[in-house]
Amino acid sequence: MKKTLLSALIIATLSLQGCSSLTSLVAKEDSEKTAEDFYSSATAAFKASMWDTAIKEYEKLKSFYPYGDYTEQSYTELAYAYYRYNEPESAIRELDEFMRLFPKHPNIDYALYLKALSIDSINKSWLDKLATDPADRDTKSAQRAAQYYTDLVKRFPNSRYTAEASRRLVVLNNQMARHELLVAQFYFDRQAYLAAANRATYILKNYPQTVITLDTLTLLEQAYQKLEMPEVAQDVQQVIALNKTRLQPSMEAAKQKQLENQQKNWWGKTTDFFDGFAQ
Repeated sequence: MKKTLLSALIIATLSLQGCSSLTSLVAKEDSEKTAEDFYSSATAAFKASMWDTAIKEYEKLKSFYPYGDYTEQSYTELAYAYYRYNEPESAIRELDEFMRLFPKHPNIDYALYLKALSIDSINKSWLDKLATDPADRDTKSAQRAAQYYTDLVKRFPNSRYTAEASRRLVVLNNQMARHELLVAQFYFDRQAYLAAANRATYILKNYPQTVITLDTLTLLEQAYQKLEMPEVAQDVQQVIALNKTRLQPSMEAAKQKQLENQQKNWWGKTTDFFDGFAQ
């Protein structure tokens, strides 16, 4: 009986020692890890949506192994992790570096799309889906995003991301046009009628065929009336009459359309890019 207990104790001790040895092998120091080790850890965290952990592991991979297939693959994945972690500027930095290092990479279209999406998110608020209107804010990020969406559409017309980029361009153009109309209305309300007319003209020239075109023409006509330019005001009125049916959507309808668009899952194609990766 004593021998049996002693044998069991020895086996248990050896087993514990074996587990300890195994743990020490698994829990390697960073300096001992291979590129595959870092990438496996990063992608495991990525799949679990543990964005902060994924970011740390991808950054370690790039630091210890700045070249190689795993590192090349990590750029877009790290950028997406930053994007989901609400650090769009870091995502943009990674994508810029990726496009500089690998200008002929087959996923350049995705990099452009994700960069535009990241820029697009800089000025967003979760309240946009409920109460606030992004047109009330500065349009610099919207203009930057539109530039990269446009670049994607022109360079990669057959890309899987082009249709979504085109849709976002419509949304952004309407948003920027509404912003300019708010500025024009601000001038008009303060009796700066010439400034209001100039801004309305700018909208019609730079954002044609948006959902606030009718509102812009109406404001332009009113500004010319206040400026005592009845003939020009009459010309604008005729344009409104000829196009009223086509231009019927009002500014309030435009806001509603914008809110509906924002409630759509407009990053769906972004996540599709990673479906099945690193299996």
